[in-house]
Amino acid sequence: MDDERVLPEAVEKPAAKAKSKVSARTITLVAALFLGFIMIYFDKNAIGIILVSMQQEFGFSNVQKGMVMSAFFIGYAAMQVPAGILNTKLGSKPILTFAMAAIAVFATLAGFAKAVMFIIVIRFLAGAIAHSGYAPSAAKEVATKLPLDQRTLAQGILISASGIAGIIVPLVVSPVLADYGWQRAFWMIAGASIIVGIILRFVLPSDKKTKNLTAENADDAAVAEEVPAAKLREVISEPFVWLLGVLNFTINAMMYGMLNWMPSYLIQSVGLSTIVQGHITAIGGAAFLVGAIGGSYIVGKFFFGKEKTVIGIAGMLGALSLFTASMSTDTGLITVALSLGEFFCATTFVTLMSLPVKRFAAHKFGPSYAIVATGGILGGIVSPTLIGLLVDMASGAYFMVFIYFVILGALLFVLSRFIPKHKPVENEVN
Repeated sequence: MDDERVLPEAVEKPAAKAKSKVSARTITLVAALFLGFIMIYFDKNAIGIILVSMQQEFGFSNVQKGMVMSAFFIGYAAMQVPAGILNTKLGSKPILTFAMAAIAVFATLAGFAKAVMFIIVIRFLAGAIAHSGYAPSAAKEVATKLPLDQRTLAQGILISASGIAGIIVPLVVSPVLADYGWQRAFWMIAGASIIVGIILRFVLPSDKKTKNLTAENADDAAVAEEVPAAKLREVISEPFVWLLGVLNFTINAMMYGMLNWMPSYLIQSVGLSTIVQGHITAIGGAAFLVGAIGGSYIVGKFFFGKEKTVIGIAGMLGALSLFTASMSTDTGLITVALSLGEFFCATTFVTLMSLPVKRFAAHKFGPSYAIVATGGILGGIVSPTLIGLLVDMASGAYFMVFIYFVILGALLFVLSRFIPKHKPVENEVN
């Protein structure tokens, strides 16, 4: 949602030649990267469901549960720059395969947890070591090994992995929790990650092979143009960059708060079974997928230049939909309301994150986007622990959590009004 969006490392300029034919090599590469993203999001999303069972066994507080969720993002944020340096030195393929191996290691260790502090450390390390390098490395694969005119579609496919995982995770994890317990759920993640890592190891082409492309097939390779990035101090004085960073913080605080805490709310407050909760969460994941793909198409086709209106209204509708879910005990109404919340949050997020690509000048894109992405990561750090604190303060009630979502929606609406009109500049990223 926040930081894991796949962006090109290079500016794509309109190609003068006809569109490239989609080769088997391209299909295989994108399919392998997509499978890896499914695993990334599976590991990230499953923790919200697994922690419900762990809390029942260990009896840790909701604040501690929130700390487990936030620890992942703290680790993720801490290793962004080192992961980028390693990618430059080692290449993408080693980082991608290592990410899968690291997920397996930390998921295996998590299955042996005996205390909440242990799982907090494990999730911190999973964010820092396993997850931090995958998204930028996948972006580099797309930017250097695919033809220019195929990158946008490839990125869209990879981004959709979030919605797919949102459907798969509750349908798979919930039955495992019910039948075998949380330890087996972690070990299932570890086994799946090993399989995906093996696939990536043997399917992804090496950087050496890419460099040795012959003249005959060189047209199929992406021509990555280096964009001279401005230094960070040159963009920190631009209010628009910071505004997008705050907006990204706000929508990610809502999305990750909803993602991590909805299983707990449905089981502990509404009183649903783990299986029924899984079905409702899966439907919400499907709604998020529709919002991400369908919403981006509709906004791009009918609301170009009106993005701030979409962000404000969709963000507010998402918050109100979540609040509506809290006002009912009817399973059907809760499902509809939560699904609408997922849909509008996805539409808000993809619309917001289209603005950097449309408006940031090429020579400032890197540092400008770093500020925006950091806002999203901070939302993932703050929100889960804050929600845990709100639930504990209310003796287990979730009403204030949904008020918190409404406040976030209102902030999105108000702050979006300050997004300036689009003024094209030379060397913009189009």
